[in-house]
Amino acid sequence: MWLGRSSKPAGVALMIAILTLAASRLRIVIAMPSDDIPRPDGLSSSLLQTGTVSVLGYVACPPGAAKAATCRSIRVSCAGLTDLDATLAVAVPGGNPSGTIVMLDGGSGTAFLNSGFPDIYVADRFQVVQLAWHSNWADAGGAGVKSAACRPATVLQFVYNVVQGGSPATGFCGQGISGGGAAFAYSLTHYGMSNLLDYVAIAAGPGVARMDYGCDPALYTGPPRNLCPLLPSAPFAYRNGTLVNTWEKTTACATPNPAPSDIQRWTADSIVSAGANYTYPNTALSWFFCVTPQSLNESTGQGTFFIEQAIPKNSPPDVNCYSGKCQAEAVWTDPSAFNITLSEMLAQCKPNHQGLQQAVNPLGELNGGHGEE
Repeated sequence: MWLGRSSKPAGVALMIAILTLAASRLRIVIAMPSDDIPRPDGLSSSLLQTGTVSVLGYVACPPGAAKAATCRSIRVSCAGLTDLDATLAVAVPGGNPSGTIVMLDGGSGTAFLNSGFPDIYVADRFQVVQLAWHSNWADAGGAGVKSAACRPATVLQFVYNVVQGGSPATGFCGQGISGGGAAFAYSLTHYGMSNLLDYVAIAAGPGVARMDYGCDPALYTGPPRNLCPLLPSAPFAYRNGTLVNTWEKTTACATPNPAPSDIQRWTADSIVSAGANYTYPNTALSWFFCVTPQSLNESTGQGTFFIEQAIPKNSPPDVNCYSGKCQAEAVWTDPSAFNITLSEMLAQCKPNHQGLQQAVNPLGELNGGHGEE
């Protein structure tokens, strides 16, 4: 399923100035647009709201952080959810950065996504931000994955405001695998992050694009899910529904004849669901899948439901499949997949939002606390 593993510029100066006040637990309040403010990129007012981030202090970086990274503990608060802490690693190159790349891992999201990319990105003068949650970000006490996605969307907003300095002058990009890709997908479709993200590379999924079809495949009556020439009939049915049942507070995922109330819940909480925005004229998208036979899982077919809806800057989006050297969702163990992903990120992480009205407070707002240097 989607939870498989797999001299400083102004913006950097702002980041350091804010984050060095961590001892006082400053709360960074992200101002989102009200309904009467015109939305860029044609985004609708039905988009869900992000929350707030509190910077708790410096911590030792866990395994997988970029060599140049400094780590801090943060607390993410979203309406209706319990607060969730995470570790945020920020690696800053020398000179003026070419942009910022946010990396989100799969599984529960409790480890840093590395796969060999961060140090190369830093060497190419990109700021690299890695996120590791202290527990599964998608588990929100039955509130559902769409609501839980407020957490990674809030971190993206925070990183844009603080690390990126709220500036569209350089690229602001993302790379996620499995559950990390789902976090980016929810952020684009339901939290308005296409207003900020210039390029996103997604691997293995997102596996919750249509939870209703995954939980009850009999609901799907369309043609085979044609992911790519190497996999013209991709699987999308979940083999085990335990996690979905936990997240969605349902009982019958991956069992015969589920209750209509469960189906309604899965349908409403999927990435492809009512209220979603699929048009991203200033955000490019790429997908990367491992399709080695005997190691396939439902992330391949589930990913097609979002891919067929998305209209990114590079429409139709770029879909890349690899077979033989990789297994399951670990597409970046294939050297060709690794090299293509690397070249795509370095080429496409460029500013696509310059000159557009920003529907966010670019610097955020600092409330309370008088930290020391």
